[in-house]
Amino acid sequence: MRIITFVLLVGFSVMNLSKGSVLDNPYHRYCRTNLHGDQDCMLTVAYWFNFVDFRHWLDKLLDPVGDVSLNIHCFNGAYIYLPFPYRARHLKKLKVNNCLIRNYLSEWKTQKNYPDSLKDLEIVNSEIEVDLPTMEDVVSNLVTKETDCGQETLETLVMRNVTFKPVSIKPQTEQQTKSLLNSFQTFLEKMKSVEYMCNYKQLHLLERSGVETLNKNFMDAQTERAYYPRLRTFILNSNNIVNFPVQFSNWREYFPTLREIDLSNNSVENFTFNIPIEKTMNFVPLLINLKNNKIRSVPLNIDKYLSLSPIILDLRENPIECDCNAGRLGNYLRAVRRRFPLYKQLTEFVCSSPTQVKDVKLIYINYEKCSQG
Repeated sequence: MRIITFVLLVGFSVMNLSKGSVLDNPYHRYCRTNLHGDQDCMLTVAYWFNFVDFRHWLDKLLDPVGDVSLNIHCFNGAYIYLPFPYRARHLKKLKVNNCLIRNYLSEWKTQKNYPDSLKDLEIVNSEIEVDLPTMEDVVSNLVTKETDCGQETLETLVMRNVTFKPVSIKPQTEQQTKSLLNSFQTFLEKMKSVEYMCNYKQLHLLERSGVETLNKNFMDAQTERAYYPRLRTFILNSNNIVNFPVQFSNWREYFPTLREIDLSNNSVENFTFNIPIEKTMNFVPLLINLKNNKIRSVPLNIDKYLSLSPIILDLRENPIECDCNAGRLGNYLRAVRRRFPLYKQLTEFVCSSPTQVKDVKLIYINYEKCSQG
């Protein structure tokens, strides 16, 4: 997860209003309350909203106060003040949609006054402003574990179509930008020496999709000093990823309970998975969605992907040529159909070349003549 490092990575990658608030206190007009004191709050923001004010309102509620859920939807042009890592009294669920987020790093040095409680976080179709002076302040220091790891209580984290926008009151000179980039590299090196581990012991779903400027070091930042003992689904689609992450090749080391990886709609050209040496069998397959990438060939040892811990690939809509070299892929897909009929649809790879087999499903092509030649 590693939120702060992720924000900075994306922020550095992209470097090369109306009056009034949607709300007036009290907030209970926008929240449904049950007998246990749970607060289910749904806000439609026309102008602006301040999460800190909402947090103060929660602090003043009389007991009992149960779980708090906050769902924010913004009209176009509306913005919210939302400081990371979104801590508030008993806040368990937070959803943000179509918002411009400001003051994102405003509390990065603030002492934690609320225990981690957030279980489900979803930010979609939003833009996060990160002011350059604050970025410079962050990279000039070592952040704390609480800031770097965020809330380790999360069970689901979804950031979909979220962009980051560095902003500054004064225009940055070329020299200032260069100096900040150099400071950031120093910051990354310093962060490698910290002794703590981020333990996302409850996280089972992690999604970061629709980030056109996803930094090439993103996966390193996600996995260095971070532990994901229960992660089952990792979604990284539509990020223009070119290189297949080595962490997925060695997924058992980094994500021991992983069951699904979604890398669809990227620019991946090659992939490989390490075959385990141990003789232990894992009958639950790992699903790899590589649909709509730029893959032209498959690994030579793809026949071993169904041994020990099965790996089921979705390679549809890739420019793989159905020549003699595609015979091993055809054998693999037919084996998947026999052993895992539930995933039959994933094996229906349609050839686009050569012209003799255009629009033919690969599983129906006979490659015996290739072996005879």
